[in-house]
Amino acid sequence: FLKRTKMHFNLLKLSDKNIINAYFKACKIVVSDLSFTNLFLWHFSRKIEWCECEDCLIIRTTYPDESPFIFYPLHKNSDKNAKKRALETLIADFKAQNLPFSIHSLSTSDRGELDLLMPELFSYEFREDRTDYIYDCQGLINLAGKKYHKKKTHYNNFCKAYNFSYEALSQANANELASVYSKWFEAQPNKTEGLKNEFIGITAALENFSELDFKGGILRVDGVIAAFSFGEMLNDECAVIHIEKGDINYNGVYQAINREFLAHEFSSAKIVNREEDLGIEGLRKAKQSYQPIYLEQKFNASLK
Repeated sequence: FLKRTKMHFNLLKLSDKNIINAYFKACKIVVSDLSFTNLFLWHFSRKIEWCECEDCLIIRTTYPDESPFIFYPLHKNSDKNAKKRALETLIADFKAQNLPFSIHSLSTSDRGELDLLMPELFSYEFREDRTDYIYDCQGLINLAGKKYHKKKTHYNNFCKAYNFSYEALSQANANELASVYSKWFEAQPNKTEGLKNEFIGITAALENFSELDFKGGILRVDGVIAAFSFGEMLNDECAVIHIEKGDINYNGVYQAINREFLAHEFSSAKIVNREEDLGIEGLRKAKQSYQPIYLEQKFNASLK
């Protein structure tokens, strides 16, 4: 492997968005981890850095008190040889620092490519808790047929029970949403570290809404904010939903924001990625209840 001095990584900043998005747009991203909004939401709670190496984008993440890992290199023209050279450089860099080298959130296709580029070099761990749930977009909008019967009933009951309206997130209502969400957060009895980090990320995303590329949707009942959601197009046919929050005092509010957000903002999308269940049983049941059409499996790769 190449010998070189320590590679220079840049801490993620909002001003990096265009450079990073150029890679994301050129590659058909399938895993929810790889969107600038997702990186921005979570960069307050973990160290997220990036660099360009061999014309590839490398994203490196370090959780508190853990060793860093990278995501699979992205090349705008999917040059496999460039990716291999980048990986060789990265492996040498990690070794020079006595750090274990690992790649996280590998899609099935990237795992296959890595195996061809560097056969027998890596061992793989399937991460069920990180697997993305993929749905038929029109199915979630129309809620037609037997498999969506329960969701349709909850949605219809919400429509009958409440005088609701939908509006797109904008500069005009972002501050109001931030204020309402802050009150919801303060009222929560069990504030886990994950929820605290999510709160920081959502608040920052709302403060910087005009500079980020995500879409947001707000559901109001009698003029009062009852739910909201954030999402964006992950590739030319797949929308990804990053955030979904609702006031559970309104029965059916989650079914309503899910359906209304997709119908208003992503009706042209073919499929929807609703991200992972993180191994949380309640979240797993909720995601399974929406009848995914397939699961986008993810793997960790470690040097043998």
